[in-house]
Amino acid sequence: MTTRIALTALVGRTGAVLLRMRDEQSAVRANRWSLPGGAVRPAETPLHAAKRHIAEQTGLPVDAEPVEFWHGYLPGTRVDVYCFAAPTSAWTPDIVPQAGVVAEFVHGEEVLSGRAFTPASGFVLGRFLDSNEYLRMAGRFYPVDPT
Repeated sequence: MTTRIALTALVGRTGAVLLRMRDEQSAVRANRWSLPGGAVRPAETPLHAAKRHIAEQTGLPVDAEPVEFWHGYLPGTRVDVYCFAAPTSAWTPDIVPQAGVVAEFVHGEEVLSGRAFTPASGFVLGRFLDSNEYLRMAGRFYPVDPT
């Protein structure tokens, strides 16, 4: 059986990306950093799931419709991942706290530095940070050669 998940990279006004970490009490991926996201419900579109997860997990406003920047299967799994990106004018103090979850905006060059990620978030974050979509949202658009 295939599992579908939707993740969203929320990019703040300085180009920082919102990351979340569940504490050691979490039943799912404890002590791992991730993008906001989770399962896509039956009959739910991945875009709707992404919007739902943003609202439920962050409470932050999204300044534009989330854009799909990657879709595919995690290597060696039956996990179908939809990755979206959206800008937000919010900043860390605007995050609605959830019990057992730390959430913070991390500057792009620091995102991949010394963090243990969930498999899906770890797989897509490097791709996102190297994408034209991220550069546009971060206000630093320099075309990246797609080859």
